[in-house]
Amino acid sequence: MSRLRLWLRDDDAGPMRPELAEAIRLLRPRPIAFAVVPRWLEPATVRALRAFPEAVVLQHGIAHADFAPAGAKKIELGGKADRARLQRDLVGGRRRLQAAFPDQFLPVLVPPWNRIDPDVEAMLPQLGFAAISSFRGRRAPAVDGLLRIDADIDVVDWRKRRLLSPDELDRELSALGRDRGSSAIGILAHHAALGPAAVRAFCAWIATLEDRFPLAWLDPRALLAGVPA
Repeated sequence: MSRLRLWLRDDDAGPMRPELAEAIRLLRPRPIAFAVVPRWLEPATVRALRAFPEAVVLQHGIAHADFAPAGAKKIELGGKADRARLQRDLVGGRRRLQAAFPDQFLPVLVPPWNRIDPDVEAMLPQLGFAAISSFRGRRAPAVDGLLRIDADIDVVDWRKRRLLSPDELDRELSALGRDRGSSAIGILAHHAALGPAAVRAFCAWIATLEDRFPLAWLDPRALLAGVPA
């Protein structure tokens, strides 16, 4: 297997929850991309992430609100949402995060639930976003001026709402490593969905990867700069 090139995105940051504190404590100094919901952001979270200089901050939608029509899957960036208001709120959220994290914010949009309607995605470059980060398999037609830096492995089994076991995660990582060669592989975590014990278990798996796989942790800034992914 070629040397793995990994990067890590953790979604749903904003409130200073015990799970986030554990993730920060156990994952540093690895370069982690925290997807922050602008309207959830608390002063304690700003302080904690500023004290983690290796971390970067991405924008996780606006308020993680659902505008899906009845019976449809949840979506904030699309559905029944008023497009003019979405544009204003996306820009407002970006400015808030830029002000809170002047040295760590990257103009990357992470859609809540990894869903975004194509017409909203097409707006992103004019709203000041350089990239979108969703999940593999949910790719829309390419948008000029917008990079894609999607995650590849979700560590949560959402049907059973549990953390995948170390063996399950190892199998996924090994399979992707064989298929992707030297291309970057994104790991997607959700501290708020796991609980402190599962966060510790996930971080323990991360900590052992260096002993079991040839790998390098990529700074998300390098992906945004156009390093092949």
